[in-house]
Amino acid sequence: MDELFKGVADPVRREILSLLRLQPLNVNQINEHFGDISRQAVSKHLQLLEESGWIKIYQAGRERYGYLNKTAFYSLKEWLDAYLQWGEQSVENDHGVFLEWTAYEKGAPLTHPVMLQAMLSKDKEFDGLFYNAVRTTGIFCKPSCSANPRPDNVTFYLTREEALKNGYRACKRCKP
Repeated sequence: MDELFKGVADPVRREILSLLRLQPLNVNQINEHFGDISRQAVSKHLQLLEESGWIKIYQAGRERYGYLNKTAFYSLKEWLDAYLQWGEQSVENDHGVFLEWTAYEKGAPLTHPVMLQAMLSKDKEFDGLFYNAVRTTGIFCKPSCSANPRPDNVTFYLTREEALKNGYRACKRCKP
């Protein structure tokens, strides 16, 4: 997987993939598209794309043609699908974060991972559903507060009163 990401890390290589998406091209046709960089630089990009598995180069007489390697795209899709399917379940209740394997619905019990992700993404939809208290500062905030506490210093409370009862004071930024 690292090689695949290395292959698409550069915008020139992504542009080469876009060109080859339309049809296989010979190396000269690819070079013509890039007037601002040298032939050697384009050749190095093609070599890296071939080594990382994104394209294949085949020799036809004196010409070398590049074409897309479908296997690389399916490998990347398979890796991404694990994340995209995870979030698919919460499309209707999209809170801007990848929630747990089961979709969070308003009124459902909040779990630690859901609250942590909501706090990290500063999701306003969770304001009022819980509060995050920072042990090192003694302050509690809304999930959408601009403060950036370390996750390992945070305790979550479902009510404002519960946070106050445990000795935390309200944040002056977000005024929970």
